[in-house]
Amino acid sequence: MQICTPHFHRLLAALCLPMTPFAVSRADLVTDWNNLALTTMRTSTEAPMMARDLAILSTSMFNASESIRGTYQTYGFGSNAAPGSGPAGASYEAAMAAAANTVMQGLYSGSSTAFTTLYNTQLGAIANGQAKTDGIAWGTTIANNMLSWRSTDGASVAAITPYSPVGTVGYWQQTSAAGAMLPGWGTVGTFAIAGTGTYMSTLSSGSLASYVQTNQYATDYNQVKDLGSAFSVTRTSDQTNQAYFWTAGAGTAKMTDMWNKVAQTTAAGAGLSTTDTARLIAAVNTAMADAGIVAMATSYDTQFWRPETAIANGDADGNINTDVDISWAPLINSPSLPEYVSLGSALSRAAATVLSHYLGNTVSFSLGSDINGDGSTDLTRNFTSFSQAANEAALSGIYAGTQFGTSVTDGQAIGANVANFVVSNNFAVVPEPSGALLVMVGSSMFLFGTRRRR
Repeated sequence: MQICTPHFHRLLAALCLPMTPFAVSRADLVTDWNNLALTTMRTSTEAPMMARDLAILSTSMFNASESIRGTYQTYGFGSNAAPGSGPAGASYEAAMAAAANTVMQGLYSGSSTAFTTLYNTQLGAIANGQAKTDGIAWGTTIANNMLSWRSTDGASVAAITPYSPVGTVGYWQQTSAAGAMLPGWGTVGTFAIAGTGTYMSTLSSGSLASYVQTNQYATDYNQVKDLGSAFSVTRTSDQTNQAYFWTAGAGTAKMTDMWNKVAQTTAAGAGLSTTDTARLIAAVNTAMADAGIVAMATSYDTQFWRPETAIANGDADGNINTDVDISWAPLINSPSLPEYVSLGSALSRAAATVLSHYLGNTVSFSLGSDINGDGSTDLTRNFTSFSQAANEAALSGIYAGTQFGTSVTDGQAIGANVANFVVSNNFAVVPEPSGALLVMVGSSMFLFGTRRRR
């Protein structure tokens, strides 16, 4: 069976290529895997690692689709070359399912039964035949290539990289029994940006000892001391809700998880197709993965102390505008990593920037949050734009008593810069051939059977 379309280049392609047999095309093919991945990662995977693993999953599914469909340019970076064209006539749905199953089995083999069940269910909705067989083989190949590339990215040793706190004024001191979170994550290989260096930010004044004597630091200090205290009388009830809503407590959805939910919800609301949903989620997770790497590199390079340590040592920082309060405590316990920059701000702004690029900023949506880790939604918040949600997520760290204002602002800048690079250099539409080129392509296709975008 052959197909004709209004586009001349597609008409030419149809003269040589059979149409892929009909199969169920549902955005659920993507979101079902994304939801299962989020559930699998939620209890044991930190936000930067979650973004990395979701980027592997989503770019594999995207490549499985677009190497067959050819609407968008396939993803590739560094030594991981973008895949060539898939088998003619192969089922891209089968390829996407096979890619997803292969990635998740490779990353989280302990949950293999759940992956196998979803995989079999999705394949059962696709008609048996050569198209399905070719799609499965191709998707598996793409996923294995992706896994092979990422196996040497440094993620496996990031958690065990040695770290010793400096222990002097301005430097981070661990505030819980937990060890330093992923101290080597800043050296993990990136997905789109050339490296972390040009995206990292710094605190002013050269040294931390000098910075804590600045007016900017005093402003940040007194803001979080006031709004982030466990017993604050100026923080509003809505600000308190924001702090709890966006905080990643034990067993709850982390920032990476929450923005994937936003992407899924708004993609469904916009009526995106399976492949457009795959493209959106791949771009969101690629941007968050790289923003997370940059933020973590900055955190362990700067090693700035958390508000609770700073406020307990307000008499030792040399700043006359930072009064000490040894009884001060944050509303929410601090994460176990240096304060500057805000990881949550970087992740949120990266995701919001990508979503705004593809869907427009002024999209209304609701998002729920599990506060206590019992699996149920405790708070639901409504937003009228992606930027509103990103700003709220960033400021929540101040209300929680875990972040300074400068860290929040600079973290947002990192996220925006990384995301803008990602959307400007990846996942683009395959250009339409020019009129002159079409004539040549038409001739050569009959001679050589060459395949173009279809």
